[in-house]
Amino acid sequence: MRVPLRKTPPKAKPPNFRIHFPLAVSLLLVAGNISTSSAQNEIPPIRVDVNVVSVPVTINNARGEFVGGLRRENFRLRVDGKDQPIAYFAAEDEPAQVLLLVETGPAVYLLRDEHTSAAAVLLSGLAPDDRVAVASYEQAPRLLADFSADKQTAAAALHTLVFSLGTAQLNFYDSLATCVDWLSIFPGKRAIVALTTGIDGSGPDRLQALAEKLQRSNVMVLPVALGRELRGPAQPRKAKTREQQKGRQSAKDIAAGFAQFDGALTAIADETGGHAFVPKSDAEFESAYRQIAALLRHEYDLGFNAGMRDGAYHTIEVEVMDSRGESLNKDQKKPAYRWNSRRGFRAMSP
Repeated sequence: MRVPLRKTPPKAKPPNFRIHFPLAVSLLLVAGNISTSSAQNEIPPIRVDVNVVSVPVTINNARGEFVGGLRRENFRLRVDGKDQPIAYFAAEDEPAQVLLLVETGPAVYLLRDEHTSAAAVLLSGLAPDDRVAVASYEQAPRLLADFSADKQTAAAALHTLVFSLGTAQLNFYDSLATCVDWLSIFPGKRAIVALTTGIDGSGPDRLQALAEKLQRSNVMVLPVALGRELRGPAQPRKAKTREQQKGRQSAKDIAAGFAQFDGALTAIADETGGHAFVPKSDAEFESAYRQIAALLRHEYDLGFNAGMRDGAYHTIEVEVMDSRGESLNKDQKKPAYRWNSRRGFRAMSP
């Protein structure tokens, strides 16, 4: 099935991550009277200065099929509109490091079968040499299975997930930021598949902090939104009583709040060259995992040396060329190919 990807993005300002969540507290209460719980075992973050900026790229033809067999000379990079030499290139068959990050708070306890059963589709679709790790999170991430090419190890770890039945503080943004640090030590292709409701009780300032980290990292993020029942609760056709009116308004508020969380997931994915999935049925869950596996299996990874140290955000553009050095999309009105790539990066501070 085709992965819905964008065309090469135009020059534009980076996405606005300053998303406010006025309904976050009420949504967390709906998830299960959430409050602070005891801290889980946390692996200390590893921080590494990176001078090479990684740009993941996936390419589809008009039929939605991934395009393989491309080489370094088929790609052109521009930073802030200026050509940039490609210093590093990983072909589509290069192995990837993939971390599955799973929310285990009370909000998804009753929804846990959505991802633990369908995740087998993702694991079976990855390349044999891809290395997978599994982590869970509530207040902080906890590593359950280290990186290994043995997909059965990851599958076994998914079956050992322990979901909270009481109360918990969901810190999705900080947990994701910590996992980005974990992946920083690995070269080549790196991706986080985040299985999450998107609920975060820490406030929009933590989302902004995550955005800045992602802009400096070389990790692709692929969120899969959990909790379709919470996103679309049943509503009465006609609210005759005051209680029904309150229930209908509450359902509308919850749906609006989740729309904001979904917007944050999309912005996170877009910033890293990834894609956000919001499945609405069991079939769509399996489809999302198949698309993620295919995307990771057919991803190219370009890299360039970022000499600037101004702490500013810089735009990235990717152009895909044929063997004659001409763009694959000669007709911009009816493009024959679509490619998805990272939009920009934030340079290190002086």
